[in-house]
Amino acid sequence: MALEAYVLAVDPGRDKTGVAILTKTAQLVMMDIVPTDSVMRELQSLLRMYAGVSVLVCGNGTNHKAVGTIVKNLAEEQGKAFTFVNEKHTTEEARRRYFEVHPPTGWRKLVPKGMLYPPVPVDDITAWIIGERWLLANKE
Repeated sequence: MALEAYVLAVDPGRDKTGVAILTKTAQLVMMDIVPTDSVMRELQSLLRMYAGVSVLVCGNGTNHKAVGTIVKNLAEEQGKAFTFVNEKHTTEEARRRYFEVHPPTGWRKLVPKGMLYPPVPVDDITAWIIGERWLLANKE
């Protein structure tokens, strides 16, 4: 049985960082938001749990130099590929996707989706989108 190949995607931020793991067929496996100051420890833990991660990708937006360096160094230590992904407009896309995953209820159903704002941070969904962008650009 072959080991599943995964992509670990990171949406870097100042205070919080989104992480997501996707299969090479773009199926979401997991996503979470972690404190940026503990991102190295969290990524190491994810790499132990998902041994099939073959590539780490990091958005090139807010705080990408600091977080990206951590992700890149970790990838190199583990012998895995690393790249930055253009994350232009991913936050807006994540806000829209939030309401696809969590459709509005009650009176919010009457409000146009473009006017709704998610009640929680969407950094994890942004990481998911970053992973999808990489997969789309690197179809085999």
